[in-house]
Amino acid sequence: MTTAVLLLLSNLAEANAKANEGAAKTLFRLTGSNTIGADLAPALVKDYLESIGASDIRQHSEGEKHWISARLQGEAIVVPIIALGSSTGFKALDTGSADIAMASRRIKSSEVNALARLGDFTGPQAEHVIGLDALVITVHKDNPVSQLSVAQVADIYSGKIRNWRQLGGPDMPIHPLHRDMESGTRATFDEEVYGGSRAAAPFVREVSGNHETRALVQQNLAAIGYLPFADADDLHKVAIKSGDLAAVVPDRGIIATEDFPLTRRLYLYRNPGSYHPQVVGFLHFVESSRGQQIVADTGFINLMPVAVKMAPYANAPDNYRQLMESGSRLSISFRFADGSTELDNRALRDLHRLQDFMAEAENRNLSLTLVGFSDRKANTNISELISRFRALKVQGALLRDHQMGDSQIMAVGAFAPLTADREQGPVKNSRVEVWIN
Repeated sequence: MTTAVLLLLSNLAEANAKANEGAAKTLFRLTGSNTIGADLAPALVKDYLESIGASDIRQHSEGEKHWISARLQGEAIVVPIIALGSSTGFKALDTGSADIAMASRRIKSSEVNALARLGDFTGPQAEHVIGLDALVITVHKDNPVSQLSVAQVADIYSGKIRNWRQLGGPDMPIHPLHRDMESGTRATFDEEVYGGSRAAAPFVREVSGNHETRALVQQNLAAIGYLPFADADDLHKVAIKSGDLAAVVPDRGIIATEDFPLTRRLYLYRNPGSYHPQVVGFLHFVESSRGQQIVADTGFINLMPVAVKMAPYANAPDNYRQLMESGSRLSISFRFADGSTELDNRALRDLHRLQDFMAEAENRNLSLTLVGFSDRKANTNISELISRFRALKVQGALLRDHQMGDSQIMAVGAFAPLTADREQGPVKNSRVEVWIN
């Protein structure tokens, strides 16, 4: 068969696929983050369709656009996934051209305001944390620089540090790689490194996607870039230091606890002002143990509690050091909405996950300790009180809503802050860890 004939058959097959998609009923539509939309969202949609009895499930893709087609109760259906950046998801919700926005960063206040007529997009009905990721700072395998602080990363991208020699590397100019402004990965980088959005410096190269960043870092000895954890396999990962903690290369354990400085959450958002049964069903599936296993299988970190053994901190308070020596830390860390006294949306669902974990037969005899932390305060007594209040807040929610009244609390004040940034400190440093032994 000639090449021309093969090409003609391929074009006919593609045309037929598009025609079938056009004739099919759209079950629901996802738009937004490429980090989620490239592999994770298609995998979740396909498994969800299988779980509700769909058959003949297929995927057709063109670049960053994917169509998952199937037959459900004898009817042809399709779920379009358009993955062109987190910002596009919120714009699509605004225009009504999507039912779910995929975002690799939290919704911005400007987007909350733009969508206010539809409801509260910061509330638990709209906002769903579906997994965790981390931005991995990566350089060429032959670059000897192996550790950077968050402040040094900021200086590289702002131009204060322009030569690798200033960081103990070779005498050559640094070539920073940056994602485009529509990207949630870029937004996370700007937020974690600068504390907010910032235009790229003239010498910084903007790239179109994670695959381009990966290729350029592998080719260019002078390059530095950042990638989602799942895309950074086999690359030279740089250890990152923030706050008072030691510099760390991200692994699944430290990302799961959200202690790594460049950890980020992955989100799905829906319109809280309308009820779409398939959208609600899909979100429940994503948050279920089966959906969370797909999150892990795709290379991200899921939200199911796992026990992590951690080396005790040498300078830890005595009671906390003893707990670290004898117990294990669960990957759940309860955090509060914008540093307030109310648990955030992930924490509200983590209460259920913790209840399910402790109800498992092998865990019923475990003792539970909730360790409260506060942000830095000048007055040690105030820090102690705030950290105790936060632990009591979680303990009260477990007792009131989940009939779990056998936990103990510990308050360690402002010990071991995760960041020194004043804007992010109240959210990141004010937390409640969960320990078992």
